[in-house]
Amino acid sequence: MLSRSARSVRHISRALLACACTVACALVFAGCSKNEPPSGTVRYETEDAVVNMGLLLHGYTWGGATNDAVTPTELADDDVPDLEVSGEAEVRASFSQPATEVEVVRYAEDGSLEGVECSLEDGAAAFAAEPGWRYYVGAWFEDGDAGYLFDVKGAEGEGVEMDEFVSTAMVVTLGNGELLFVDQDTETPYYPTLPENAPELAAGNVVRVSGNGIMLESYPAQYPGITSVEVVEEGTPADAEKYDELAAQLWQPKDPAEPPYASVEYTTDLAAVSLMPTSCGYIWTYEQDGEEQTVAVDTLAPTDYSADELADASLKEPAQVTVSFDVDATGIEVTRWSEDALDAEGEKVEVEGLSFTAEPGYRYAILATFDAGEVTYAFTA
Repeated sequence: MLSRSARSVRHISRALLACACTVACALVFAGCSKNEPPSGTVRYETEDAVVNMGLLLHGYTWGGATNDAVTPTELADDDVPDLEVSGEAEVRASFSQPATEVEVVRYAEDGSLEGVECSLEDGAAAFAAEPGWRYYVGAWFEDGDAGYLFDVKGAEGEGVEMDEFVSTAMVVTLGNGELLFVDQDTETPYYPTLPENAPELAAGNVVRVSGNGIMLESYPAQYPGITSVEVVEEGTPADAEKYDELAAQLWQPKDPAEPPYASVEYTTDLAAVSLMPTSCGYIWTYEQDGEEQTVAVDTLAPTDYSADELADASLKEPAQVTVSFDVDATGIEVTRWSEDALDAEGEKVEVEGLSFTAEPGYRYAILATFDAGEVTYAFTA
């Protein structure tokens, strides 16, 4: 095992020296095989947007193979991904496998370099980045080490410079009063997060929506980065009736005999995700015509479903998940099984409130209790 200083010298030397055998390293977005180093992503947040950008893989030692790379400054600007920031910005470099150690070096246009102070938490590195520098991130993992590159460019104005996204959409009102926008070019529905200066909207309005274009992963999509909404046609509620079927699919009056709806929410480097876990049986008490009714529904046990029958949280690394319901829960208990050993006894998972850590390769069962009964939900990661 090399010492930290020895490994640092090896990494920095690889970054500084041009080698006789130059290997062109492609940016990898998919999950890594055992012979491929982890992919890397840099994350930058502003008040208006969250930007996640893939890093350029630049030299590694992995799976018994070593790929050396040229000096980072020898690469053309077009070969290195650009992150646009306004002034000094805090960024976070993360990887598809948690890093055990990270060092950051930055290069000026004249080839000079200097170290960058960074912190490592949960396998990801946080550090300050400034325009005008090329950043080299050297990362060590349990199975090897790798280098990553990105350039930092100055953005015009505050925040991240991005092409302004414009959508012409019709306003639809769901049965619970929530607004839905339907893009008039693509017929794609999305939930808007309205800015403070948004006008009062009604069903049938046609609006011009401007913003950064970053949609959260869900259906319908959620658009939190809206900067302005302008009514371009007043329209009437009758104009929005053509979307009645869509609205009915997204919201319907709930049957009181049905158990609470559940949502499992988590954040990755690429998206904020919300999925509906599979209901696996419940006991529920409700009132109908002034009389109390109880319904008990038995389905398959969480371990008896095939993986493709369950909601799938596509995790590449552990993530904090939070469960929410449309009825207040009194508590949850979580059990998990390895997808490779569903016949084994389940393992209890530590829960804080309605949150717990989910890891890839496991199936999770959530026993939620309510004043009116209890429900078991399940999902796989």
